[in-house]
Amino acid sequence: MPTHQIQIWFTCTVDDFSSSTLAQTFSTINENIQQVLNPLDAICHKPREDAICVSQLRNAKKVDEAILQERPDVKIFLPFRFLFWKPQDLFRPNTYNRFLAATGGDHVISLIDEISFRFPPSPPLSQIDDLPQELFCNGDNRPADCGPNCECVHQVDIPLNAIVEVVLVDEVQSPNLSHPFHLHGYSFNVVGIGRSPDQNVKKINLKHALDLDRRGLLHREFNLPPSKDTIAVPNNGYVIFRFRADNPGYWIFHCHFLFHIVIGMDLLFHVGTQHDLPPVPPNFPKCGHHLPPITFDSGYH
Repeated sequence: MPTHQIQIWFTCTVDDFSSSTLAQTFSTINENIQQVLNPLDAICHKPREDAICVSQLRNAKKVDEAILQERPDVKIFLPFRFLFWKPQDLFRPNTYNRFLAATGGDHVISLIDEISFRFPPSPPLSQIDDLPQELFCNGDNRPADCGPNCECVHQVDIPLNAIVEVVLVDEVQSPNLSHPFHLHGYSFNVVGIGRSPDQNVKKINLKHALDLDRRGLLHREFNLPPSKDTIAVPNNGYVIFRFRADNPGYWIFHCHFLFHIVIGMDLLFHVGTQHDLPPVPPNFPKCGHHLPPITFDSGYH
């Protein structure tokens, strides 16, 4: 499909939809075209007649030139996977671990960069001073007692106005399962989608993705990369996107499968500092976990 025909659909506004423009638009479409948009096989490094990857689309608008520079200010690798609980660890007395009962009887939680996200009891945007710092962690700052099931408010700090590159790496590797990731507060430019070009590597992981990047083998496309706020990561593959971090705050980034969100496939991008945010309005309502203390009288056995 010629690029200009694709752009027709991405630049239409409400004012464009008159009967004459609709007739003109539909007359430009070739009824014999049989192409899939965003194919799940992730063959995106070369043109093909049967499919178009999101990374092969061209943006109808001008792209921030800083996005197109070779090196971003911040590069973040985010591998994600499931942790499969062992029954003897999951069902220990006096523990209340989260899990998803998956098809086949497995009990799993989600991890991004080996951390399972826990929502804070209060919103950090308006109540950061009410939240103990030990609630927060990330890949470079894990709790001392962090085991295989490492849970915290997973927060990645980003300087205001930095050009950020995120590399999502699918370590789940379940056949026919592509995870759609969504970023709040921003749109981003998709610069790469694919799988490992190394035919000897059957399963991608963080270590291999880092090696591919070091060798310049993670394919990136900087010719007007399209803007999205949600992107599906191909099974056993990767997605690369960039954005300018010009919107300060705490922005959640998560898989869009609800049952993956509640078991930890999320994190917060913290952009800027508290000084970059407007003041909290006077008498603004506050939230908390509102959990009462658990006590037992002396006669309890």
